[in-house]
Amino acid sequence: MKYLLIFLLAVVSLRCASVQNKNTSPKAYLNEVLAIVEQHSLMRDSVNIQKIKTTAYSKLKDKKSIEDCYPIVHAILKDLGDNHSFFMPRAQVTNWQASIIIDDNHKLNAFSGKRLIQNIGYIHMKGFHSGDSLSIQKYADSLQHLIKSIDKNNLNGWILDLRENIGGNCWPMLTGIGPLLGNGICGYFIDKDGQKDSWYYHNGAAGINNVPITKLSTEPYELFNNAKPIAILTGYKTGSAGEVIVTAFHNKPNAKSFGTSTAGLSTGNENFTLSDGSMIFLTTTIYADRNGNTFGGKIIPDEFINFSYNSLGQSDDQVIDKAIAWIYEEKLRTMN
Repeated sequence: MKYLLIFLLAVVSLRCASVQNKNTSPKAYLNEVLAIVEQHSLMRDSVNIQKIKTTAYSKLKDKKSIEDCYPIVHAILKDLGDNHSFFMPRAQVTNWQASIIIDDNHKLNAFSGKRLIQNIGYIHMKGFHSGDSLSIQKYADSLQHLIKSIDKNNLNGWILDLRENIGGNCWPMLTGIGPLLGNGICGYFIDKDGQKDSWYYHNGAAGINNVPITKLSTEPYELFNNAKPIAILTGYKTGSAGEVIVTAFHNKPNAKSFGTSTAGLSTGNENFTLSDGSMIFLTTTIYADRNGNTFGGKIIPDEFINFSYNSLGQSDDQVIDKAIAWIYEEKLRTMN
């Protein structure tokens, strides 16, 4: 069973390839990388792996340290052509794991929200980039608290604006937005062999295959009315873990998406820790929604609306206008 985490722009599974060893030779280090790629890459049957290996080894001449191999690793992942695999040097891994605690004022601007004058809850959810457990906990707790502060009995519906969500760690995102998602499976990772790993939200926790990854430290919030319409706003900046959230609401009966197509990074990356503590994040799966519909590229909204990012939050934001109009249509429909 895989225990999945999200690092930066990727959906990943934590696997330690070996005990950290800074004395590994450059060739042994490159052997590590290529063995992982050859065994796990989603593209392993779609590209010439032997050519990639030959090219990589040809660049090894005169390399005296593992750090000298870092550009070669970057090139290997680029040559796979999945547009999502990436490499994180040891120093960057250390920095990523450092705490970036979110305070009660959300100084990182990872999300914000308010009640619109049309009596609609609005959540603007940007990407969240941290692997620190304290930051993850604070994010999830604070997002649910924000939803609770906006919700009320006669709210007409919700708008979840993901147009600036470039990705990050999906588990605190799924946990924090859980009151809008509701309990249950909301998506899948599907590997090249067709194996499915389900992701879910349930009573304040999000995880995979019934294994919780992020939990609230407080009691989970439940909406006054979980049948109210939810408009999901997307754009070309909505990527990777942001597309996890889009996928989680896709085909949800009371949800509809508006805007333009997403970034096209709806693929999952497993992370593999290398012998010097650096990591490669390798595309191994594609996303599927709660009904099993697969993506792997751009996610097209239910209602396509061209917009300028300069209009976000402005009076001429046509995507928000369309979302509000739909919510009121749904209100009238349910009243008849």
